[in-house]
Amino acid sequence: VPGVRDSSLDDALAYGYAGALIGHEITHGFDDRGRRYDAAGNLTDWWTAEDDARFRKRAETLTRQFSAYVPLPGLPVNGSATLSENIADLGGALLALDAFKKTEEYRRGEEVFGMSPLKRYFYAFAFGYAAQRTEANLRNLIQSDPHAPDKFRVNGPLANVPEFYEAFGVRPGK
Repeated sequence: VPGVRDSSLDDALAYGYAGALIGHEITHGFDDRGRRYDAAGNLTDWWTAEDDARFRKRAETLTRQFSAYVPLPGLPVNGSATLSENIADLGGALLALDAFKKTEEYRRGEEVFGMSPLKRYFYAFAFGYAAQRTEANLRNLIQSDPHAPDKFRVNGPLANVPEFYEAFGVRPGK
């Protein structure tokens, strides 16, 4: 975390911020592009037909989800163009959360500043994407960046994580 000594971070912040980034990069090895390479780095179709069909079905769901986001009037996110990064963002959030759940801090469940470990994890995840952009900059990014806009790099993946709803005491879609 920029400007903070690692020794000063609690596990929720470390896993939600940095762990999710590491998980994001690992997930790229299995996204819609990375999955096409085998363990030796050769471009080859190594997945079973069943695994490929299941992957494509889930990827299409994520594509539709992100294509429904409209950051600026008349300018939706291109869910197909951002798919690799959307998969990696979701994978990073899930991998880091699974790792965080193995920590003593998570198991103790103690609140800090009135927040459970899960809440702190999700706030830290969001913190990693905090940004302020002009409308012109956002318009350019929507049309050229392989990443969804920052807001949707948080809201999009976390909409698919049941623990997010648990942490904030809400139901999906509310």
